[in-house]
Amino acid sequence: MMWHRLANASFWSHLRWYHGVLFLLVMNLLSGGWLSTRSYLDSVGRPPFMPPDGAFAPIWIGMQILMVIAGFQLVRSKSLSPLLLGSYASLWAFFSMFSWFYFGLHSPILGFLTTVGMFVANALNLYFGFKASQTKYALLLIPLMVWLVLACCIAGWQFLYTPDEFFQMAPLCHRAP
Repeated sequence: MMWHRLANASFWSHLRWYHGVLFLLVMNLLSGGWLSTRSYLDSVGRPPFMPPDGAFAPIWIGMQILMVIAGFQLVRSKSLSPLLLGSYASLWAFFSMFSWFYFGLHSPILGFLTTVGMFVANALNLYFGFKASQTKYALLLIPLMVWLVLACCIAGWQFLYTPDEFFQMAPLCHRAP
């Protein structure tokens, strides 16, 4: 019921580009991006297939910009589906949790689950987007899907080979010397 009312609200037509910029800034503040530390990654190790640290910020900024543009495409459409709006909101919810779980709590388990959650949420966005003829919306989220495949592999490696301080668990697998 709430998603239906929100999907049909009249204020969506009044959004401007600066609302998107403000949304992006607020989401980045909420996501705890400042929590990521090179020292933590240095202490727990990185997968051999992980891109260099310097690649993550520009790639994620690009992905977030595409996510905001996709959101604008979605909310400005004449037939905004409550289901699609809910799956889009869940995408941002998972995004905002990752740094808090992985870097804040030092929990690769929660980091992995959050990354998989974001992958599933984005898969639902693509499915519902194409199904509802929201082609521009769905196309804008395809680069995120590609990135999330790699992110799930990285998070899965961290889940297997990194101790979890929050759950006080040793690594599930040991790296070969």
